[in-house]
Amino acid sequence: MEQVIRKTIDWYLISYKGLSRDTWFLALVTLINRSGTIVALFLSIYMVEKLGFSKSQTAIVLACSGIGSFIGAYLGGVLTDRFGYYKVMFGSLISTGLFFFVLMKITSFIPLCIGFVLLGIIGDSYRPASATALSVYEVKEQQARALSLYRLAINMGFVVGSAGAGFIAGSWGYDWLFIIDGLTCIFAGIFFLTFLKNKESIIQEEKNEDETNGRSPYTDTWYLMFLFSLFISGIAFMQLFHSFPVYCREVLFLSEEAIGGYMAYNGALICLLEMPMIYLIVKYKKETPSIIWGIFLFALSFVFLNLGLHWFFVILFMTFVVIGEIMNFPLTYKIALNRSSAKTRGQYMGMFSMMFSVVAIVAPFGLKLAENTSFYFLWWICVGLCCISTLALYGLRRGMEG
Repeated sequence: MEQVIRKTIDWYLISYKGLSRDTWFLALVTLINRSGTIVALFLSIYMVEKLGFSKSQTAIVLACSGIGSFIGAYLGGVLTDRFGYYKVMFGSLISTGLFFFVLMKITSFIPLCIGFVLLGIIGDSYRPASATALSVYEVKEQQARALSLYRLAINMGFVVGSAGAGFIAGSWGYDWLFIIDGLTCIFAGIFFLTFLKNKESIIQEEKNEDETNGRSPYTDTWYLMFLFSLFISGIAFMQLFHSFPVYCREVLFLSEEAIGGYMAYNGALICLLEMPMIYLIVKYKKETPSIIWGIFLFALSFVFLNLGLHWFFVILFMTFVVIGEIMNFPLTYKIALNRSSAKTRGQYMGMFSMMFSVVAIVAPFGLKLAENTSFYFLWWICVGLCCISTLALYGLRRGMEG
């Protein structure tokens, strides 16, 4: 038994070895930033309970955030290809942090819609730039694990934020969520500038060696179909952040602390499992089936929410969502990254981020659907969307293997 435990620990540690110093520092920047990203966890509850918005108004504000995110992802991709990832990442972190202090003071509907459009533009320009940075800081063979470490940092920050967000919202008030979010963004920007080197010269060398103009993501038919397949399941997945907290509050009658605890469990499970799971998936070359089965597990997870109003089914929902997320997200990100050339990397990753931004525009209207029908009906719609996405990705599997 002792030997089995030792081998398990060794295998677990191996999954973390071999990544570059810069990859670890980038993950640390992300951890600092995401530790304060706690506004989103209670945003729907904040608008419904504190600001007195209807669910429809709340959905519109959240959709405005998605619109800003879409614009930001596009601009981030273009700016990254033109000015480099380093300037875009630093500018986004500092600007986002400062803007949270402005957003905290906005409490009426129309100004808040405008505010979240601007926040999305500023904040989400970071995403294609950070993906480009990973392609510079890590060799191609290690990029799947580097992306997993990046997501690990996001989710460790999510755990830290979730654990404290419920207490902060319930005891100190919602304004403190905005304050902490702003401060951590600014601190992450300072840390980034201090410890991470600008390696734009590597990208420039790749561009000089590439005699073609690079394939455009806007004319890459397979890539567009791939993104659309992810978009379908993404609408369902994002209910975890938009509809699920309100469901917990209004149907399960849970406190902010309890909701934060469930969300922390989500992040903690990812932190525990993602790196070793991705290590094994890549080692045994099971990336394509992993992507497809991951979406199917999303479908199964929403079934559990309709089996009964009990904490046990919520735990099952969270567990299957996490495993599906691990099996899918880092590997689809890698496909997008590897399909690009040095000259179009920012645009490819920008379009990948834009797809999730469109999801962010559409997904909040799950709340509207729940309001007009029921959460029970909404969860079955999510099951159907994930099943369609699973079949679509299965049809595109040859392109994923190429």
